[in-house]
Amino acid sequence: MTVTRLKDHRGFTLVELLVASVCTVIVLGGAVALTAQIQGGYRRQIEDSVGEQEARYALEWIGRYLRSAGNNPFNAITSGCPTAGTAFVGLIPNTTTGALTLQSDSNPPDGLIGGSTGLCNQTHEHVTISHNATLDEIQFLDQAVGTTATTRTDRVIESLQFVYLDSSRVAWDPATSASNIFYVQTNITIRTRTVNATSGTPTTRTLSSEIRVRGR
Repeated sequence: MTVTRLKDHRGFTLVELLVASVCTVIVLGGAVALTAQIQGGYRRQIEDSVGEQEARYALEWIGRYLRSAGNNPFNAITSGCPTAGTAFVGLIPNTTTGALTLQSDSNPPDGLIGGSTGLCNQTHEHVTISHNATLDEIQFLDQAVGTTATTRTDRVIESLQFVYLDSSRVAWDPATSASNIFYVQTNITIRTRTVNATSGTPTTRTLSSEIRVRGR
């Protein structure tokens, strides 16, 4: 009777162990794949968010300079900086490079744009904003006080475009004076560090803002 009971309490067969192992591997494999997919989606969201934050940050500080461009309470005609006799225009588009130079008498407002001749010490009054296509970043040059541009963004900026409109909201004609520009649209295209699985290329997104420049 004891021998019979021992024979009835048999373990798993080799086939049963193999089936159980295969099922375990399938379940665990699916869980790992799902986890990896979720982590990849989260990482892409983080990368997209970082790129958008850079673009919004750039739009914000560029907008501040655009709003002050043309501020000239003392009606200065020329400036001593960066060189003597520099004409005060307020807004100087570079249609060749796409860069934008802005002038204002605001730091402090004293009739001197960037400071007096030979003493260029008033920052943020004669600046140039440009895009470095090689480094994918926006650069800032304070021409009144220096000659070296500084980096203002991470390397996620694919393009920076300024669109100029006249008082009728028609595209500005470069053959006319820059004083005819009343609106400036800033378009920043970001490129994330993640690759679109369908196209195989980095994801891009464009953020824009529009500023009505000071009447001159």
